[in-house]
Amino acid sequence: MNLDSSPLDQTDVEGFFSLVEKNIGVALDASKVYLIHSRLSSIVTEHRFAGHSALLRFLITNPVGEIHWQAFEAMTTNETSFFRDIHPFEILKTTIFPDLIHKRKDSRELNIWSAASSTGQEPYSIAILLREHFPELTGWKIRILATDISEQALEKASLGIYNQTEIQRGLSEAQIQRHFKKLPNGYYEINPDLRSIVQFKQMNLIQDWPLMAKFDLILIRNVLIYFNQVTKSQIVKRLYTQLLDSSSYLILGSSESILFDQTYKIVQLDRVSYYQKR
Repeated sequence: MNLDSSPLDQTDVEGFFSLVEKNIGVALDASKVYLIHSRLSSIVTEHRFAGHSALLRFLITNPVGEIHWQAFEAMTTNETSFFRDIHPFEILKTTIFPDLIHKRKDSRELNIWSAASSTGQEPYSIAILLREHFPELTGWKIRILATDISEQALEKASLGIYNQTEIQRGLSEAQIQRHFKKLPNGYYEINPDLRSIVQFKQMNLIQDWPLMAKFDLILIRNVLIYFNQVTKSQIVKRLYTQLLDSSSYLILGSSESILFDQTYKIVQLDRVSYYQKR
């Protein structure tokens, strides 16, 4: 099928970007127009639109429905890997988890939230780290909640099955051998004992949040950079209420900061910053 390659109308682009921001909080500008071509082509083909312009006109003139959500999800970034940006995981291993284990020794529980889990590599990396370095957690109740806006990403994450390229990004051969089963088709499936401690749920950070437990650790990495300042501030305030107490931890992406919110204290450790309630 030959797609109509005529230039996109600026009003249509702005109308679509406004819909994206209103529904999922992601703020896009003129520098991101190329994403319409690179990420929406499959939707154009699947639903037999004449081209990208026709799709945009449909999206901005019709009530939000299934095709809209396909487009919204397509405009999000699901780039991830196991132990992505290794420095936070080193701090988790050397500082944060030892501290939490000491402070939670009476309750013997750890509640962790991976707030933008994509296809699952981050929460599974946390599970692997806990299994490899903290045998004293045997018998503890460990819960990792993994949320994302993309149902397609979560479906893949919940299966815990990855191809060879995905499995080799961030994991050593020894870790692959210990924590994954190689399937006849050449893919790798995470071991059930690690899969069982991760719960995947669809969640839109700018809509009403479900009732959740309070967390000892929240990771929301490389997400806030996509929101405008008002939305970012609102989410940061809601994250504050989800931290269990002043010894709980909030970790953002390496390029992100919430210094604008004085209810948090920031701790700089090596190449990683983390936040706690004051």
